[in-house]
Amino acid sequence: MKFTGTITHLSQKGLGVVKNAQNNMSYFVYGTWPGDVGEFEVIDKSFNNKKFGFAKLTRLIQPSAQRQTPPCPHVDVSLAEKACTGCPWMIANYTSQLEQKRKRFVYALQRAGFDISQLDIGPVHPSPQLYGYRNRCQLKTDGEQLGFISEDSYQIAPISDCIVLNDACRKLLETAMRQLPNPAWQASADGKWSSIELDDDMQSGEICTNRKRPFKQGNPQQNDRMRAWLKEKLAHNPRLGKVVELFCGSGNFTPIIAASNCSEVIAYESDDQAVQTLRAKNLDKVTVHTTDLFNPLVWRKLQKHVHDAETLVLDPPRAGLKKHQGFFSSFAALRTILYISCNPETFARDAWFFHQNDWTIKDIQLIDLFPHTPHIEILAEFEKLNTTNRKYWRRH
Repeated sequence: MKFTGTITHLSQKGLGVVKNAQNNMSYFVYGTWPGDVGEFEVIDKSFNNKKFGFAKLTRLIQPSAQRQTPPCPHVDVSLAEKACTGCPWMIANYTSQLEQKRKRFVYALQRAGFDISQLDIGPVHPSPQLYGYRNRCQLKTDGEQLGFISEDSYQIAPISDCIVLNDACRKLLETAMRQLPNPAWQASADGKWSSIELDDDMQSGEICTNRKRPFKQGNPQQNDRMRAWLKEKLAHNPRLGKVVELFCGSGNFTPIIAASNCSEVIAYESDDQAVQTLRAKNLDKVTVHTTDLFNPLVWRKLQKHVHDAETLVLDPPRAGLKKHQGFFSSFAALRTILYISCNPETFARDAWFFHQNDWTIKDIQLIDLFPHTPHIEILAEFEKLNTTNRKYWRRH
């Protein structure tokens, strides 16, 4: 079924949304932007909702005023299943990208229950570099081709270059492509492809399949901004006391915490390799533990070590804090929470949980780590309310 319509807004996952007047259904459309007028075709893609579905853009009748021609040829939606979907927002100018990222965050908070008028949410801090900023990536290969996975087909979309990678990673990509075809890179019997991770701190001889490298932030300049924010928050807190760091990884933020005026740092992480890397730094005042932070009983297990901590720093994966039961009874002495998040939806969920336990958001900073994508990083400072300054936001 084909229909014409106008993209009214973007979904939480960054897809254009258009309403079909014929059946009053709304459809999610890749490669579109608010203001696009086009012809769309409904596609057969599983979606367990009778009010929504998926469609594809078959003809752009009138482009949005915010549209631009992507400088990367692999973004071309006319390539169908061979289009790389790694930078879906490259179709729009950067100013509008930042506006949409802020809207995504605001909408997530409103859905969770916050009254936005009570919060000071500034513009998103832009990335100094729009291209050549990424210091790492993960590619897929079947031994014959190398690329990223197309969201439309879940097949490998072959690439010849990637302009968001920095020079070191682009050189590694060139080296990897010269090794094709490569029977040793073929997928295992139970998979469609193998993975290759490229990182600007590795040598070309280290390129191999299915070897996971320790996590690090992909935009070093914006990561420096995040570290500076944390350093400032810690420096302006006269009473840090013991600090607990959850999801510490291999220590992106731990040295900043250790250098503060805190009495000690207890850091927790589930990845044992990352823990070993952090321990090898021999940071003063820091004790590191390998712990499954998504275990339903985790807070009860940690209680004897964290009950007197006055400051909490956490930088969880996309799932967020996730386990709420018993959290505040275990962290009984907390006065400050510094939450670094890469997911507006799970951040909003956790922030509302904090709010229900008499915590308020004191500061919010939004950072763009990944231009041309829907992703956004959130830096938030929470403080514990007392009985004299408690205030409530209405729930929507």
